[in-house]
Amino acid sequence: MNSTLSVLVASAQRRLLWIMLLAYALAAGWPEPGLTLRAVTPLHLGGAAVPLQAGLLAAVVFNAGLTARAEALPGLLRHPRALLVGIAANALVPTALLAVGALAADGWHSPHEAQSLLVGLALVGAMPVAAGATVFAQGSEGNATLTLGLVIGSTLLSPLTIPLGLHLGGFLASGPYAADLHAAAAHACSVFAVVTVVLPCAAGLALGRWSRARHPGALTAALPSVRAANLAVVVLLSYTNACGGLGQVVARPDPDFLLLVAVATAAMCGGSFLTGWILAGRLGLPRADAIALAYASGMNNSSAGAVVAVTRLPGNPAVLVPILAYSLLQKLLASALGAFVRHARFDDETSVGR
Repeated sequence: MNSTLSVLVASAQRRLLWIMLLAYALAAGWPEPGLTLRAVTPLHLGGAAVPLQAGLLAAVVFNAGLTARAEALPGLLRHPRALLVGIAANALVPTALLAVGALAADGWHSPHEAQSLLVGLALVGAMPVAAGATVFAQGSEGNATLTLGLVIGSTLLSPLTIPLGLHLGGFLASGPYAADLHAAAAHACSVFAVVTVVLPCAAGLALGRWSRARHPGALTAALPSVRAANLAVVVLLSYTNACGGLGQVVARPDPDFLLLVAVATAAMCGGSFLTGWILAGRLGLPRADAIALAYASGMNNSSAGAVVAVTRLPGNPAVLVPILAYSLLQKLLASALGAFVRHARFDDETSVGR
């Protein structure tokens, strides 16, 4: 049974991009169930409602921590340069690129479209490294330990980096759009990051470490089921996040806004990947570390950004469009980077902690 499930999950993961596209199409054509789920708030903390989507995100992060092989992470602290540079790049590079984009979009004919795009990309750029970066890095012969360290390090620091990124984005936006970003940073995202990102990640890591030490066979046997459940949650989260925003696009298509989103998202996402690659070259990092740094720089947890957009900015569904575009594009660029690095050569092929 487990072997069959493992084969099915592996097959689904190879087709994840198409599954996500199907989820987005379903959200555009049949959004009512997703909108109903988005209205569910099963938990309240300190007077703040924690919606079902936040719980789904927490489940994804918990599963990422549970399945992570974190035993080699302490070795990164003996040579932390690549780890520190990667976390800093993930936190700051998107904002720097966003500043350039804000200048370029300043003369756009619709201030609402330009500002909605800016807010959406700021929400993505403020989020930690996506857990999916580990999958792409491993498939491209990247440093798996460093990539995992960048995912966990940026996640654990997210109560600091999420508000920082949103405040910086707020300084680039204007009017009520800037106020929305500053309010999200000041009032929600610290609690959001702790409850839905940091605590689930830490709990998953702790449970995974305990299980491997006390009952190693049990966790191994459960992994196919855990991965299947995680895949189902990822798809459900993508569907619920897309409901509303894509429905608006289908009901009132705006080709010039979609073109603006495509160009800006490609510039920011591609620029982030490229910056990570260039930084690795400037630092003289070995090939495996350079691959890890490029993926960490270019891949952000877009699901977390979408959850913040839906829960904190429900009155402006247009901000979801660049977030969803970024989610798909970063997977396409990650695949393209994988094809590129298979032919890249570095003078130093060794890697610390690999």
